Amino acid sequence: MTLFAVSILMMLYNIYGYAIPIVILAALYGFRWKAGMWGNCVTLGCVLFSALVAFGWWEDVAHLLAQQAPAMLFIVDCLAFWTLFIVSLLILDTATRGMSTIKVKYNDTVEKVGNGIALFLLFASLFGVHIFANGHLGMVGEHSNAQVSGSAGTNAAMGMIRMLSAGNLATFTPGNQFDDRGDFRQKHLLRRKSLMSNAASNEGPWQQIQYTGTVPARRGGG
Repeated sequence: MTLFAVSILMMLYNIYGYAIPIVILAALYGFRWKAGMWGNCVTLGCVLFSALVAFGWWEDVAHLLAQQAPAMLFIVDCLAFWTLFIVSLLILDTATRGMSTIKVKYNDTVEKVGNGIALFLLFASLFGVHIFANGHLGMVGEHSNAQVSGSAGTNAAMGMIRMLSAGNLATFTPGNQFDDRGDFRQKHLLRRKSLMSNAASNEGPWQQIQYTGTVPARRGGG
C-alpha cells in the first residue's frame, strides 16, 4: 500500500522547487499589476541592481560574519546574500519612489502588454535570485549520494556571475573573479551534504545547523 505514501522530505523539496516560484509569480501579478508598466519597469531595475550588489559583495560579508560567529558557517552565505539583496532593494525602492513621483501612463494596449512583459521579467529576475541564493547557498541540506548535475563548474547562472565579476563588478585590484577555479557548485554541494548529516545526527534546531569545525581561510566560490 505505497501508492499514496507521502514522503515529508519529498514534500519539502517540491514546495521548495515548485511552490515558491508559483507563489512569487502569483504575488507579482496579484499585487503589482496596478503599479503599471512604468512602475514595474522601475522596480525591475531596482531588483536587477540589488542582485548585482548582492552578487558582488556577499562573499566578503559572509566571510566577515563567519569569522565573528564560526558556528553559523553552514548558513552564513545565505544570510549574507539575502541581507544585502533586501537592504539594497529597500534603499533603491525608497529612492526611486521619491524621484519618480509621476505615474507614466501609456496607450491601453501598450500598457497591458508592456505591464505583462515587465511583470514576467520581474518574476524571472526574482526567480533567478531565488535559484542562486537558495539553490546554491540555501540552508536546505542534501543527501550524501547527491551529485552536481552536469559538469561541476557549468551552469548558466555561474557563467553570468563569473562574467560580471570579471567586468562590471570587478574590484579595483585584479584576481578577484567569482569562482575562478570553477568549483563553487561542488563546494556548496559538500556544504549541503554536511548540513544534512549534521541535522540527522543532532536534536534541536540550532544544533542541527550549527558548524563545529574551523572556518576555512578562504571561503565562497572565488
